[in-house]
Amino acid sequence: MIDLITKIHDKFTLEFKVGFNTAQEERPKKYSDYVMNTWIFVPNSLDINAAKYSKDNFYRDLKSGVRLITPSYSLHELANDDELLPSKSLISNFKDLHIAPEDTQDLIHSIRMYCAISKSAFRDECLAISQQTDATQRIKSCHQFLEDGGKILNRFRGLMHQLNDQNATDRTRQVFAYGDEFLSNVLEKYAYRLRDSIRMKHPEDYPRLETLFKEVLFNERSYREQKGYLCVKADEEKGNEDFVFRASLLKKFTESDLYLNATKRKNTFLVEQILYSLAAGAAMVVATLSSFFFQQRYGNFTLPFLIALVISYMFKDRLKDWLRLIFAKRVSNKVFDTRTDFRVKDKHIGWSKDSVDFIDSDKILPEVMKLRSRNPLFAEVSGKDEKVLLYRKKVQLWPGELAKASPYPLRGINDIMRYNITEYTRKMDNPSFPLSGTWEDNEYTPIEGRKVYHLTFIIQCVYEGTTEYKRIVVRCDKNGIVNVKVS
Repeated sequence: MIDLITKIHDKFTLEFKVGFNTAQEERPKKYSDYVMNTWIFVPNSLDINAAKYSKDNFYRDLKSGVRLITPSYSLHELANDDELLPSKSLISNFKDLHIAPEDTQDLIHSIRMYCAISKSAFRDECLAISQQTDATQRIKSCHQFLEDGGKILNRFRGLMHQLNDQNATDRTRQVFAYGDEFLSNVLEKYAYRLRDSIRMKHPEDYPRLETLFKEVLFNERSYREQKGYLCVKADEEKGNEDFVFRASLLKKFTESDLYLNATKRKNTFLVEQILYSLAAGAAMVVATLSSFFFQQRYGNFTLPFLIALVISYMFKDRLKDWLRLIFAKRVSNKVFDTRTDFRVKDKHIGWSKDSVDFIDSDKILPEVMKLRSRNPLFAEVSGKDEKVLLYRKKVQLWPGELAKASPYPLRGINDIMRYNITEYTRKMDNPSFPLSGTWEDNEYTPIEGRKVYHLTFIIQCVYEGTTEYKRIVVRCDKNGIVNVKVS
């Protein structure tokens, strides 16, 4: 299946988190194929077209990061079951530390995976509690969340004495400290996030939870200060930039074993060379036949033959370029621009292909046009439809090879795509302008209007014969993205 989450990354960037999940079947297939087609409808007034917004411009604005989907465990089972693989692997590798103190590769991997899996469990549980509707269950879940979070951190910190007992290397101690600081950041982050959610959405419940949140967060703060970890400060002159920077580095470090080795290359090189050769050959045939014709008519070494020869070669160069454009246009919707191979360590687990082109409206699927829900008045006034970009992505994963790549249950990959829309905002009008006014108490009050533009994304996801569509409307102005509506 294909999971899609869309959100605003920053005021000029959209983020699409696409999860390509391998199916858990009784007889898993050798290959799992996924197709994702995205139609981007752009108003004519923004002056975005093939001549001004090339493939290179599009890929410049699109940033893609591919990583393994974090193995999924609930916060409660992760906190209370020492036989779960993340906990068992961590404890086992610490016990084996005295056998080979210098061989820390497996231990460091287990620390990173324990931290990454715990972070996902904290996030999912925090979101689930925020969406609960029953007050009694919500309060009970908050208690359980903080209790389970404490158990996860205590299990990790309880292994600290083994670093001293078993003569661990400085590298091992350092990695352990990174993991401890990261988990502390995670607990603090999601505890505060859950606290704020309860206080804002359910203020009647918050007094019953305030003391508990304070106790947990104050204790964690004291522990961080004792260990010398950076803490968030209300009066920090630089806006806690050092803390934010370090937290980002810790996140990248602890989740680094989930990142794929992705090798990207141009996918059309051979096709382009064949097409260019055919265009050059066809142009050469025309030029040669023209030379033969004028040679027979005017003879060798005559002025008319010389003029005809020069003209034929001029025409040959233009014909070659013209044929190249025709061939390229005809095959552009049949081949992909780039190919990316995915590897976990040295094991090949799949690939993806991408392409983008401007297309005509009559080539858009009827289902997509229906979802677009174009404004008929807009079509009447503009005289023609918007410009439409089609971004195609095809992914193939090999579940068998993915399962062999790690003892952890890997379910697929996440492709996190960030698309910058700055190019679309260049020719937008000012976001506000005088509209009208009102008279109140004999005083004139001017009223300003707001100028926003709509970028519509229709995304088609195809997997195992199932087709789903997502409609995403991005309201934006010259200052960036206003909001995003997903349906």
